[in-house]
Amino acid sequence: MRNIIGVLIIAVCTMSAQELSLGDSSDNVKKSNLSTQALQVHSSKTLDSAIESLKSVPVFHKQHVGIYQSGEYYATRYSNPAYPKIPRWIINDFKKAKFNTQFILVPDPNNKPIGHARKKESMPATTKSASVNTTKIMQYNTQVSTLDEHSKTRLMMDAQKAYEQRDYTQATIYYEMMVASDIKDKQILLNLCYLYGREGSSTQMEKLVEGKRGVNDYYYAYGIGALESGNRDVYMILAPQLAYDKSGRLAMLCGYFYERENNLARSASFYKIAYTANPNDPYILYAYARSVDMTGDVNNAIYLYTQLSNMNSSEEIKAASRGRISTLRNTQ
Repeated sequence: MRNIIGVLIIAVCTMSAQELSLGDSSDNVKKSNLSTQALQVHSSKTLDSAIESLKSVPVFHKQHVGIYQSGEYYATRYSNPAYPKIPRWIINDFKKAKFNTQFILVPDPNNKPIGHARKKESMPATTKSASVNTTKIMQYNTQVSTLDEHSKTRLMMDAQKAYEQRDYTQATIYYEMMVASDIKDKQILLNLCYLYGREGSSTQMEKLVEGKRGVNDYYYAYGIGALESGNRDVYMILAPQLAYDKSGRLAMLCGYFYERENNLARSASFYKIAYTANPNDPYILYAYARSVDMTGDVNNAIYLYTQLSNMNSSEEIKAASRGRISTLRNTQ
């Protein structure tokens, strides 16, 4: 795939590491008068352990899971306004995910968030409701207080390290924390869309980019991630955006999807659409040249490969193009 459409470069700042500061845990919090319950599934004295617990949260519950600070502990909790009383099936879902120590409580509605949420801790299991004073520090896709520069640097470095180690789940968590902390950087959003594509989280991606300018850039990043990980939703997600894409890149991704599905006629039609829209993009041109090559149109393929070999494109594409030119000429 890398020879056909290229790879989205995940660019993350690498400034010096500093301690991650997540605010003052001594915030004044009023006790809740509400009866909405939360399910506490994990507790630890370290934030790293709490973040690690997020990996095990069932995917269909993760948007309702948060990390809260209670005294010296960090607690991982499920809370959903749709269920003022935690139903048994949700408790069972977390048990199946190996969260074996749980208890129900009534959290404070005034808790202040700072980042995102997704192990197991020695907390007493009980089904009784309890009202507690805590500070919420993480919740999915929530506007939060601005982090200081040291915290931003640490998050960026942690995200880059997780990505380089192919720990995509952990990388997603860190990028979500940055977005939730209102770090305004388009590259961070692109990186997160790419990671959502890898895990097939199209709903999360669409929520993330709603109302943003240049939305097709984010769909392109999602499509790259989805294709690289083998997700099957690529065309379904990208198709509604094709009419608005002037770059041809989304059509190129659709072409690759159908090529991977062995539907060469369909893929060829998308490659041609992409080439017509943007014939000067080397990745699009290479995809189209390969498509023409596979149909047996030798002269046209040589013409397109020759354009690529003289274009300001990657050495990888130039070398592949020159190789095909030589091979095709030997068959004439």
